[in-house]
Amino acid sequence: MRFDVTDLRLFAAVAACGNITKAAESLPIAVAAASSRIKSLEESVNAQLFVRRSRGVELTPAGEVFLTRTIAILRETAKLRQDLSQFGEGTRGNIRLFANTNAIHEYLPSLLPRFLVEHPKINVEIEEHTSPETVRAIDEGLADLGIIVGLVNTRGLEVVPFREDRLVVIVPNGHALAGAKSVRFYQVLEWNYIGLNERSSHQQYVSKTALLLGQTIQFRIQVESFESVCHMVAAGVGVSLVPESTTRRLSGTLPFSIVTLNEQWSRRELQLVCRSSQRLAPHVRKLFDALEPARQPA
Repeated sequence: MRFDVTDLRLFAAVAACGNITKAAESLPIAVAAASSRIKSLEESVNAQLFVRRSRGVELTPAGEVFLTRTIAILRETAKLRQDLSQFGEGTRGNIRLFANTNAIHEYLPSLLPRFLVEHPKINVEIEEHTSPETVRAIDEGLADLGIIVGLVNTRGLEVVPFREDRLVVIVPNGHALAGAKSVRFYQVLEWNYIGLNERSSHQQYVSKTALLLGQTIQFRIQVESFESVCHMVAAGVGVSLVPESTTRRLSGTLPFSIVTLNEQWSRRELQLVCRSSQRLAPHVRKLFDALEPARQPA
């Protein structure tokens, strides 16, 4: 097969516009040259990629498959260009950071602003994932850095401590559990529960743990952040599990009670993972150094 990045960009543009003329104008490239390139591309891959209609073109099933691969190649090409540009224009680039709910809500908001201000040419893309998903993404090169928690097979990746936290129970003031020294998780599940949405790694973990106990969670409502959870609990809607770091931040402003969760898994050791800190691209290494606990206050 013989085609280049220009062919792929043109193909993606035609697929998006549904019209070769409009795609050619957007690049820009002569319409005749664009038509010739598309024809040569189809001959090269030995498949019809478009069906020609009176008002434009539509992707064939083969074209749909080729478009998926084309987008992936163009993204990798752009990332490669960005990664290499740092050598000629100073430290710059994009970083993909995968992390769990706790890290995203309680630690990264205080750590990243200073880093981004100090490095205006470095962009950070954060995605929330479960720890196994994060490890897999790092191992497969789909993410640059990750923050994980719990017992996870790290596949030989480099792992360093990030932060320590623990899950605690929060209940409305005056609640039946408010005066307890500690409670077990099954006791929490006897009450209406305020959860995060099921996309969050935190809620996935809590729901899975309840399932292993043979119990179900009586969700009263599911919200988007730990802070929203605390507001709901303070209003008397239900009970919940949140990181202790969240309660330290909000307990002085919201009326809820904190109870120790008497479970071994309540202790949360967050860890920073990468393939090899010594082989990180310079811009990624800068963020790695900024996140290490030895370089940042807890």
